[in-house]
Order: sequence, then structure tokens, then C-alpha cells
Amino acid sequence: MRIFIIVLGMFLFIQVISAQNKKNEIEGAVTFMTAQNIYVKFLSAKGISTGDKIFIRKNDLLVEVLSVENASSVSCVGKPVGSEKLKVGDKVIALVTKEDAVAVQEIQKEQVNQAVADTSKSLNLKAGPTPLFRKERIDGRVQISSYTNLSNLQPANNRLRYIFSMNASNISNSRFSLDTYISFAHKLNDWTPVKDNIFNALKIYDLNLKYEADSKTTIWLGRKINPKISSLGAIDGVQFEMNSGQFFWGGVVGFRPDYVDYSFNGKLLEYGAFIGHTIKNDNGVMQTSLAGFNQTNSGNTDRRFVYFQHDNSLFNNLNLFVSSEVDLYKMVNGIPSNGLSLTSLYLMLNYRISKRLSVSTSYDNRKNIIYYETFKNYIDVMLADATRQGVQARINYRPVNYMSVGVSASYWDRAGDSKPTKNFNVIFNYSQLTSLKISTTLTANILKTSYVDGVVYGVRFDKDFLNGKMNWGVNYRFVDYNYLISSSKLIEHIGGIDLSYQFTRKFSMSFNYEGTFEKQNKYHQIYCSLIKRF
Repeated sequence: MRIFIIVLGMFLFIQVISAQNKKNEIEGAVTFMTAQNIYVKFLSAKGISTGDKIFIRKNDLLVEVLSVENASSVSCVGKPVGSEKLKVGDKVIALVTKEDAVAVQEIQKEQVNQAVADTSKSLNLKAGPTPLFRKERIDGRVQISSYTNLSNLQPANNRLRYIFSMNASNISNSRFSLDTYISFAHKLNDWTPVKDNIFNALKIYDLNLKYEADSKTTIWLGRKINPKISSLGAIDGVQFEMNSGQFFWGGVVGFRPDYVDYSFNGKLLEYGAFIGHTIKNDNGVMQTSLAGFNQTNSGNTDRRFVYFQHDNSLFNNLNLFVSSEVDLYKMVNGIPSNGLSLTSLYLMLNYRISKRLSVSTSYDNRKNIIYYETFKNYIDVMLADATRQGVQARINYRPVNYMSVGVSASYWDRAGDSKPTKNFNVIFNYSQLTSLKISTTLTANILKTSYVDGVVYGVRFDKDFLNGKMNWGVNYRFVDYNYLISSSKLIEHIGGIDLSYQFTRKFSMSFNYEGTFEKQNKYHQIYCSLIKRF
């Protein structure tokens, strides 16, 4: 606890005195998603390099969502970070130098001027003063997806998934806003699980109504993940927040979603309060929050803890995120336990040494992730479970333009395991292969745990066509795993192809096929999706 207080004091001190050089924001949009990567398109990606972070804006804060793996002239691909869930069509933000942002600003200015000219001409409008009221803005999407699993071991499995997502700000120019992200998935011609429990198919990840009482007070009602206390996950209930200068405070009364099907569970009452400090500057936002929570189960206190979160760009090109939980009271096997116990800690530090070189390190001992929906294959799930926790270090280097190399290693000595988990990963990308300028990525992963020892080698090719409207990719991976407990061996050849096409600015489609071939068994996954934005 003494260390926790010292660290908290240091972060608060650094937050107050830190000064940073100016960065400029450029806006992009998510165009395609796979099990491991997320693709983002910008008007120009100049100034975005391997190791950079991509953000979304929530409540005037920049929240990290992606770590860039490689970038081309107008797009980049990265791996998700943090707890925010991205969707195709979501707007994201990159931070670049003022010089690198000039090209983007010129393109945006030209588009805006043209749009204003076209609108004024068609409606015969005259310029006037800016209205002094809140302006309604509604963005959303409807998505229909099909997932087909084929193998020589069992009959075909077909699933349909429907997604509705919407962000309605200042509805009818009022103080009310609505956020929602809902999915419904079911097996084709098999409604029995849905009839047994609607929440076997229906997943409500976000559904809340926001009310801005005044310029300093905001109230939310419904299911929401609060970015000030994001590691707590979604909360069903009432949340409020008040701001006064650089300080904010608020409270929460609600329920944790059900652990099994993510539905509402009235037995899991929780309540608490938080307080924090924010500094906005030329390079972004620095924020520290401290919260205290009491969680119950069927009316009895199940856990009482303190939560700490700090998100900060300490100096130019240096980013830090820390979250931790310290238990004050918990119930273990029906026996109450009092005393201080550090039960969760996550720390991530990323430093961009130069335009070509960046390093990062992280430590993670958070609890295991619960997947309510996942379409990862067996190997991807195993890698994610085995390597998420522990100490990780990464180096990204771009020796020349269009080429980047990333090397990472992780180590985790978990209690109960016969030996520690070790993971080593290398990724090489060259985005200008041949005259077609094909983006090529080579990967190698070595994993050693108490139950498996193996390697995965991979190669991927990507190419944009028709000014970015069409994107295709092909990939291949070779898996060679030895199971130490059973002395068995797993050899797999995994190949895939994906294609996406942007028919219009608001209508797109994507197709993905992945085949897994073993000595005796074969598995095929086919994914198709249509997306309509509004």
C-alpha cells in the first residue's frame, strides 16, 4: 500500500509539471477487421509509423485503441489495445507533427469548401451567424454477417449475426444523447437456444442515455463503460460526473452484467465514487482517477476495493497508462478476508525515440478475459491466453522508408505452473513489394509454456485498389506445436484470403476465408458481411 501511495503521488506530481510539444490530430476510419488486426484509412497517413498509437475521442479524452504494426501512404494496420471495442466505420485519431498534418488539412479544407459550395448552391442559402444551440449529430451502422464453419468431423455450422450501432448526440438539438451497440447472433434454422434464453443470442454491449444538466454536470442511465474507470467494464445503472476546472468527480450505482450470458443481473449490485484530475495541453490529455467500489452478490458484500487509473503523455513521444486494483475486503470460498491486497496491475509505457525507432514495455497481471463472442481460431486463442499476462518488451524499427521490423518478448512465471511462459515474436513488413506496391508481412512466433512448446511462421500480402475502395489480402501460417503433457504433436497449415469493397461512402462489404489443414482433419471458416452506415 505504501508503494501504491508513493506511485500515485509521483503520477500526480508529474501530471501537474509535465510540458509537451505540440501535436496535430488527423482523423481516419476503421475499414476492415480480422481476428488479430484492424485496418484504418486516412486521407493521408504521412507521419504515422510503426509503434504509434491510434485513439478515439470519448468525453473530450483521447483513448488508445490501436498500436500501429505498419503503415502505407493512406492507411495503417494495427493490433487493438485497451478495453474499447472498435467497429467498421468508427472514427479514429492519430497524432502527427504539424508539418505532417499539412497535407491532410489541405485535403480536408478542399472537401469542406466543395461541400459547402454544393450545399449553398442547391439550397440557395446565405451565410449567417452560427446558431447558439446544441446541434444534433447521428452516426451509426447496421451490419449483417454470415459465419460458416465446415469440417470433416461434423456437419456444417452456419451462424448469422446482426449488429446495430448508433451514436446520437444532442437529439433534436437537446441535452440528451444516446449510445448503443447491440448484436444478435444465432445458428441458421436452430432457434432452440434462443427460445431457452434470449440472451444466448442477444448481446447488449452499450445502451445508455446521456443528459447534460449543465456545462459541468453529466448523467448517464443504462449500460455504459466509463472511460475514467474503464477496467471495471460495463455497469448497468446510473452514473454521474461533475467537473470544476481541472478536477472531476462522480458516482455510480448499478449492477454488473451476468457472467454467463452478459444479461442484466439484479443480484450483482455495485456502487462507488471516483475523483480525478485532468490537464489538457497541446499534445493531448493527462488524466488520473481514483475510485472506491463495493460489489455485492445477492445482497451480501462480495468485494470492496480501490481502483486507480492514470493515462498520460509524460513528454514528447512518451506515453504511459497504468491501472490497478487494491482489495480492502473480499469473500474467498465463503470466508471473509480483510486487509490490503494488490489484485490487479497493468502498466504500459511507450517511447518513440525517433521517427524510425520506438520501444515499449508493459506488465499485466489482470484477471483472465471472458469472451462472450469470439471468432478466433484455436491457435489465436491459445496465443492470446498464454501471452497476455506477464512482462513484455517490444522494439519497432524502420530502417528505410516502406520497411519496418518489430521484435517483442514476454515472460510470465505464474504460480502453479511447472515452468514460466516465454514468448518471442518477430514481424517484418515491406509495403512496396514489386511495381504493384504490395504490402508484405513476415512473422515468426516462438512459444514455450508448461504445457506446450512450439513455433508459428506466417506470411501475408495486402494490396489496395481503386483509390482505396478495394482491399485484398492473402495469408499463410505454419504451426508446429508439441504438447508436453501428452507427448502429442500438432502440425497445421493455415491459409486465408480476405476482400473488402467500399461501394459508396456509407455502404461496404467484406469477405474472408480461412482454412486449417491437419494431417487427418480439415477446417474451413467463411465470413461475409454487409455494412450500411448512416
